Amino acid sequence: MDIGIVIKVACLYIVVAACETLNGIARTLFLNRWIGFKKAKRVSMISALLLCLLVCYFYIPILNIRTDSGLLILGISLSLFMLLFDITVGRYVAKTSWGLIIDDFNILKGNLLGVGMVAMAFCPLLSSRLAN
Repeated sequence: MDIGIVIKVACLYIVVAACETLNGIARTLFLNRWIGFKKAKRVSMISALLLCLLVCYFYIPILNIRTDSGLLILGISLSLFMLLFDITVGRYVAKTSWGLIIDDFNILKGNLLGVGMVAMAFCPLLSSRLAN
């Protein structure tokens, strides 16, 4: 495997993680106060997906991945990276309990993080389609 593509993909992960982190900070500082915690989490999921789509729109051409399967693999790997990133930051930076972390993925409790992760897997493919 070409080390150049690995570095480029890692950079994509970092840019998306940075955008998602800033989105979470903005949600915590502003949206939580304006519309409440639960609604803010739902609104923030939409803005997070739009940010991911925007990053992918500009970044995917740099990766030069042209097949749908390649874009889906990239999207799935991006979602898995963000899953690990969210868990790591939540657990070890924010000192969140495992119970609360798991609850973030529980759709039965109205939490949509799991849905967002699945949707994120399609961002590279969708952004490529929008660009063409």
